[in-house]
Amino acid sequence: MSQGVKDTAFQSFVVFYFSQVLGMPAIMAGFAALIALVVDAVTDPLMGDISDNWHSKWGRRHPFMIAAVIPFPLSLYMLFSPPVGLDPQGLFLWLLGWSIVVRVLLTMFNVPHNALGAELSQDYQERTKIVSYRTFLGFVGGITLSVVALNSFFKASEAYPNGMLNVEGYSSLGALAGIIAFVAMILCILGTKHTIPYLPKAPENQKKVDLSRSFKAFAEALKLRPFRIIFTVQIMTMIAGGAGATFMLYIGSYFFELSTAEISLLTLTIIVGLIPASIIAPVLSKRIDKMPSLVACLLVATIFSFSPIYLRLLSVMPENGSPLIMPILFATYVVGYSFFIAAGIVIGSMLADIADLHASNTGKRQEGLFFAANSFAQKATFGLGTLFAGIGLDLIAFPKQVDVSMVTEQTIFNLGLIAGPLPFVIYLIAAYIATKYDLNKTRHAEISDQLSAQKTT
Repeated sequence: MSQGVKDTAFQSFVVFYFSQVLGMPAIMAGFAALIALVVDAVTDPLMGDISDNWHSKWGRRHPFMIAAVIPFPLSLYMLFSPPVGLDPQGLFLWLLGWSIVVRVLLTMFNVPHNALGAELSQDYQERTKIVSYRTFLGFVGGITLSVVALNSFFKASEAYPNGMLNVEGYSSLGALAGIIAFVAMILCILGTKHTIPYLPKAPENQKKVDLSRSFKAFAEALKLRPFRIIFTVQIMTMIAGGAGATFMLYIGSYFFELSTAEISLLTLTIIVGLIPASIIAPVLSKRIDKMPSLVACLLVATIFSFSPIYLRLLSVMPENGSPLIMPILFATYVVGYSFFIAAGIVIGSMLADIADLHASNTGKRQEGLFFAANSFAQKATFGLGTLFAGIGLDLIAFPKQVDVSMVTEQTIFNLGLIAGPLPFVIYLIAAYIATKYDLNKTRHAEISDQLSAQKTT
């Protein structure tokens, strides 16, 4: 849930707030995200390796999760509370600084947390279920933030017909994000405390912190072909998702001319999609294995999610204001989100299997290392995805701080052109790359037997 509120805050609100509401060029927001992403490229593998080799009475993972409980929620609030009167350069520095802080603190919590999930079971199918639960709660956190904010902080008023332009609502958004994250993190730590004695321990002869070891271990992991493939797929899908999420409020507010209440209703499609997703991922992976499941999920999700934009560009969608708009958007988004979420669940399960492959080759349990890569890929959602979206918005000269009535039809059409094809193509390429993954159920059974033999010797 802490990951979910951060993702929703960054993907759906940050760029809109700093560009449309505060007036900073969208491309500057993109560059701030890219610089913060470079910091992530260092801290994620470092945190993965440190948590793999940490030894304490609280185990390998929990000390870092505890350390992030208070500062992470506070940093979310500060991100959305810049001082009044900052110029574009000041806003850029504020966004950059607090984006880095938020990312580093989330790394401190989320990398050990995800690795902990992989350690709770060694079963090929049960791991998919565990990731399903985690994914479900992540989206619940993000959607709760979005629905509450859109229906309270950004509700349309006489002063702000487009409630999203209400500057005062964003500090409340940051506070709510922080509260949800704080409560969820406390529950997570207390709820998993009893597992500590049964989890794998760090080797006693290893340094707790070793920078050179951290990056050597990551380079060693990249030698595994299945890991390279899934890491690449995850990076690409998250970049495409980041661009799509950045465009979401623009598409809702300007392309389809929806009210904040209608946009809020559409965010519920993720919650609706969670239910079939939690069924689709385990069932598909059991019947046709994980690689074909991932490819199928990406293809179906991509086709449905972007169909409303393409239908509008082709003049097939009903006109804005038609009573058919919301049912069409709701139905296509539900199907799209169901399969996108299912794809994410399958990827999480695959990473746990890849950690077993690595352990069979090296004799080391380094789940933190692999889920650090996953954390980096997830946070690249906002990084490169936001950069691409910001460049696209500036290329079409999309106006700032204006109502939909002041935006030309050509600009709206151009918005559809960049919000549809760009993420669509990236998703299709990711699906093709996923077909090269070859760690199947039979191979994992062999790896499990090998690991069992290693334990007995």
